[in-house]
Amino acid sequence: MAAPPDKQAAKAAEHRPRPPGVPNPRSLIFKFLVRILPPLVVGILVFMLVVAHFTRRDIMDKIDTDVGVFATATSRVLDGLLWSYQTEEMVSALATISSNPAMLGAEIYDENGSLFLSYGITPEDHVDGLKTLWRDIYRRMPDGTRVDMGRLAIHYTHTFAEKRFRQQFLWQMLQFLLIIAVTLAGAVYAFNRTVSRPLKALLAAIRTTGETGRWTEADWRSDDEIGEVIDAHNGMLRHIAGKEAALADSEKRYRQLFENALVGIFLISPEGIIVEANRNAANVMGYESSEQMDKLNILQHYVHREDRERLWEKLQSDGEVNRFRIELVRLDGAHIWAELSGRLNADGFFNGILQDVTDLVKAARAMEERDELHRAFFEENKAVMILHDPLDSTIQFVNPAACQYYGYSNEEMTSMTIRQLDCMSDEEMYRELKEAAEERRNYFKQVHTLKDGTRRDVEVFTGPVSLGHRQLHYSIVHDVTEKRRLEARLQRMATRDQLTGAHNRHAFFQRAKNELARAKRFGHPLAVLMFDLDLFKEVNDSHGHATGDEVLRTFALRCRADFRQSDVFARMGGEEFAALLVETRAGQAVEAAERIRAMAANRPIPTDAGDLTVTVSIGVAALAAEDSINDLLKRADEALYKAKQSGRNSVVRL
Repeated sequence: MAAPPDKQAAKAAEHRPRPPGVPNPRSLIFKFLVRILPPLVVGILVFMLVVAHFTRRDIMDKIDTDVGVFATATSRVLDGLLWSYQTEEMVSALATISSNPAMLGAEIYDENGSLFLSYGITPEDHVDGLKTLWRDIYRRMPDGTRVDMGRLAIHYTHTFAEKRFRQQFLWQMLQFLLIIAVTLAGAVYAFNRTVSRPLKALLAAIRTTGETGRWTEADWRSDDEIGEVIDAHNGMLRHIAGKEAALADSEKRYRQLFENALVGIFLISPEGIIVEANRNAANVMGYESSEQMDKLNILQHYVHREDRERLWEKLQSDGEVNRFRIELVRLDGAHIWAELSGRLNADGFFNGILQDVTDLVKAARAMEERDELHRAFFEENKAVMILHDPLDSTIQFVNPAACQYYGYSNEEMTSMTIRQLDCMSDEEMYRELKEAAEERRNYFKQVHTLKDGTRRDVEVFTGPVSLGHRQLHYSIVHDVTEKRRLEARLQRMATRDQLTGAHNRHAFFQRAKNELARAKRFGHPLAVLMFDLDLFKEVNDSHGHATGDEVLRTFALRCRADFRQSDVFARMGGEEFAALLVETRAGQAVEAAERIRAMAANRPIPTDAGDLTVTVSIGVAALAAEDSINDLLKRADEALYKAKQSGRNSVVRL
């Protein structure tokens, strides 16, 4: 039946080509844009404002966190510097605030609350938005007590972050708007290419077919293209023929899918009789063909009869099962593990699929055994073992030996970071990492702090380990405190005179060679003093060797107290001593020698035999251009000899 003339004219007007750039208000793309664009823009703007709010808050929180971490780390460094009043080092430590543009200045107050040192901008500069973070500076004594030494104030601001955030937010807004525009343009282009044009071509073909009389127009009207497609489709449905042939073809395809499926498919009656099964199901159960399973009672293949009751109880309660695992026996007597999935039909028949998962079960059991082995190795091992994340240093797992060693519970340790156990500074840690790499050691020398404050020397063997998709570091910690103490004691015995505590002859020559090479390389002055206690044999003969040893020990202690830490003072043998004075010219060396001579002559040494005054003769030699250490010592020894010849208790320079 043809449409009325007015409707035909209206329809022709609808399909008349429009000028380029003029949208069709009845098209799907126009409706889509009108309906989705306003809420999309509003939603994105709201989303951006929410994201901006949380981003700003995160930036501020990160600045606060970074300042807090910096303040805590710096306070740990300042305790030693403030203890020894190393002002220059404290200024250098405070100068590291320049690494963070948010930090503007810092102040150190002593234990009385008085300003000790300041750096950068302080509240007195009246900077807008300036914030202050305080940290206590204290020193942990060997007995575990805490000595408060003062407070550290870090002054910082959010101003730079606010400015950077506003710039970033405007840039992100422009990016979002550009993305929206590009996405919508792409969507319009894709819709026109993939939907509108094919639909219009299809409609033209359907109308042409309708004009031939072989198609009938369906009673359906719609004001968009999809409605016209449905209208044309309804007309096509009235001319579909050969339903029986199509049904037969569908049955044939179903049988092919059923027989060629890679999983076993079955249909079982409520009594357990197999109504139908495919070839794969027969292969799983050990049969050569699916026909051999017809009318077979599946109950004879259950290893445990109670599994059937559990299966049917599950089916009757839930109506279906998913990966229900049971143990079955094949026709050849072999036991297998199978998984059943399927539904209970309205007539009570069970229709499902069957899969052989024997290899999977074996693999799972092997995995459980391996996990149990790993757990036993980790938890029952007497060595201290720690797993930590290298990204943020958080401790992930510890074994009981680690908890017992450090004195923390498992919950306490897994809430800590590895740096909380390590009491080394960042500089010390970097130096140790560098030394380990240069020495090609597979362990690190560190100092760890126990819960009670005790510091222990440890050797840490660390390597990477994968845990799922995470990369962790696995560390074994060995306590070597006693080993380090023994090494230090042996080092002291090898380089120090046991009676006086001064360097021994071997250590003196080692240090002297290094200092001589350095002085010649950079053109720096160097001097040597040779000491000899006058008439010391009479002290031993008159008062005994014990008194003589006390005199030597006291004299050496006074000399060591007078010399600088960079100087090398050594006992060369008997009552003979030597001193290597770095960065010292001949005149300065003579002054130092006179100071030592006057000290010996004017300060009696208290002993069990009474106060004894022992004078000293000193020879002085300064470094010449071509001198070796032996040349320098030889001249100093000659000067000493002349000092003794001149009447002792004197200083002679050559």
